[in-house]
Amino acid sequence: MKSETIVALADKADIHDYVMSLWSDGPIKRSHQEGGLVKRVIDRFARMPRFFFAPSEQTIEWTHFSPWWGGILLCDYDNPLIRDLRYLHEIYHAATMPYLRDCNLATFEAMNFRNEREASCFTEIAIYCELPDLRRQAFDHPIFADRFLFPSGDRTTPDQAWLRRWREDRPLTFQALMYERARVILASNDEIDQGDPQIVWLRRYGEQGAAWIRIWSERFRLVQEEMVALEERSRSGDRRDALARHLDWLQSDTLTDGSDVPFRREAETFRRTFDELIRVYDEAMTARNQKAVRGRGEG
Repeated sequence: MKSETIVALADKADIHDYVMSLWSDGPIKRSHQEGGLVKRVIDRFARMPRFFFAPSEQTIEWTHFSPWWGGILLCDYDNPLIRDLRYLHEIYHAATMPYLRDCNLATFEAMNFRNEREASCFTEIAIYCELPDLRRQAFDHPIFADRFLFPSGDRTTPDQAWLRRWREDRPLTFQALMYERARVILASNDEIDQGDPQIVWLRRYGEQGAAWIRIWSERFRLVQEEMVALEERSRSGDRRDALARHLDWLQSDTLTDGSDVPFRREAETFRRTFDELIRVYDEAMTARNQKAVRGRGEG
């Protein structure tokens, strides 16, 4: 984290204002402005102080999962709507992440896997039910959601049955969409197209989750305990002091090993495992004459 770029946001109103300033002029911003689903996600995100930051070492920080410890990495993409989706994904992670004291590894693993499944389902699939106009403005290549939200292949005409289900019962339909995604991740090899880039991504991404748990198995309690403390201090009323103490902790030499990256060892190790996922995914995309989307400056 570049210290001079950290945007520390203690108050709920400041969090809403800053996030609003990040959105491009599109469906996600309008949902926030008009009090829609995105606004409700930001309400949950603002339950405790947050901060945004520019990376000091882009490559290892891009995949470091800073939302877990309260921060959102500032980023950019050629298509600003994809940047919006990236921010929404990271914010959703932070907004829905619970924290426990004295958490054992098995419980931490269950919490993390559920949080990842929900955040990914929300920004990869459910958001297109909520904001149907978003799909045709975002990705040029096919995405996993297309196979049932746009079965005709026409991305301007979403399946009305799914949209109706979404309007009538969002929580239950969200669960159905999440398990549509899980069905592919958990399928046996003979049940899926192993050359389909989106399926390759989903199935290998699950492996990355398991690797992430292994990497954090020794120090995850440090984050859990500190985030519980941040929540408690925030609820006591002094959100500004709580955030200042949290940022001091994150920037301490104990966590950074004298660098600008909190938990640097975990960041470097996970990046190596993620690079293998990118390699396999790129090969699958190339075989289908498709090009993966990358953020500007991503290592």
